[in-house]
Amino acid sequence: MRIGSNNLTYPFDNRPKPAKRIEVAPGVFWLRMPLPISLNHINLWLLEDDDGWTIVDTGMSNQETKSLWESLLEHELDSKPVKRVIGTHMHLDHIGLAGWLCRKCQVDLWMPRAEYLSCRVFSSEMLEPPSEETTQFYKAAGFGDAELSVFHERFQARSNFMTPMPTSYRQIRDGENIRIGDFEWTVMVGTGHSPEHACLYCKELNVFIAGDQNLPRITPNVSVRPDQPSSNPLGEWLTTCEYFKNQIGEQVLILPSHGDPFYGGPLRLQAIIDDHLVSLEKLSDYCNSPRRVVDVFPTLFKGKIEDHNLVIATCEALAHLNYLLGTSQLSMGTDPDGVKRFQRS
Repeated sequence: MRIGSNNLTYPFDNRPKPAKRIEVAPGVFWLRMPLPISLNHINLWLLEDDDGWTIVDTGMSNQETKSLWESLLEHELDSKPVKRVIGTHMHLDHIGLAGWLCRKCQVDLWMPRAEYLSCRVFSSEMLEPPSEETTQFYKAAGFGDAELSVFHERFQARSNFMTPMPTSYRQIRDGENIRIGDFEWTVMVGTGHSPEHACLYCKELNVFIAGDQNLPRITPNVSVRPDQPSSNPLGEWLTTCEYFKNQIGEQVLILPSHGDPFYGGPLRLQAIIDDHLVSLEKLSDYCNSPRRVVDVFPTLFKGKIEDHNLVIATCEALAHLNYLLGTSQLSMGTDPDGVKRFQRS
């Protein structure tokens, strides 16, 4: 057990090796899969039932991860079958292999409705060039020809990381109890990071499968999507963080999708809230004169914004600007060429 620099307690000294598992609580096993992106890993979870297994999240689709899953299914499941796959939310690192795994194991995908339907829309739109409305969304944020060229190039490349979704699913809902083996897991849904992000809480085990809802070292991305340009996901996210902070105690073991399992969930959620509030204050001050979305990156991000993170930075910056619009701290105008500019009220 070790105490991190952020005052969280990390109870495990080792991480699972590829295609291997580590038991973190009775019947709860930690898997770790590589990701072909800058965020280089994802944690996945196996829950043991009397007569099978539940998989929570899948990783991205590529040949390396498929091979690791094939090895794991053959050697690590004690000759018991997979009974279901649960997807916490729509992002590719969590759901990219859901269709492949469900078909391979001949089981249903369990997801909240908004997440499943978003996945279906998302996977469909990746097969076509971006729409004029989507292109206009990024023009309004301040993209010029060079940035739009990068966006168009990367838009359809995402489809390489996702297998076709199952054409049916089993809906899970906030507050629903799912019995797996000897234990009952309660679905807790958060919003802001994605439409209906499902977490799983087992009160008896004192374990919380957090997905991206509570990460120990990084702040989850909160973004405005082109199909809802005036939405306020950051407002939803901060409300969810406050709610979960009061529901999950300090001694609950948090199983995050990135980083190591830890104790101190409420402490970390408060730090995430505080980080956003500081960013919002800086952003408000910076908008003392009209700013495009792409102008505000230095106030929100420590790292350099380059081709690989331009889109995600733009969508997260807009989430912060829309939050300040919603609280009347900023006003917004639109140039004759359609570019949005934000200024402190």
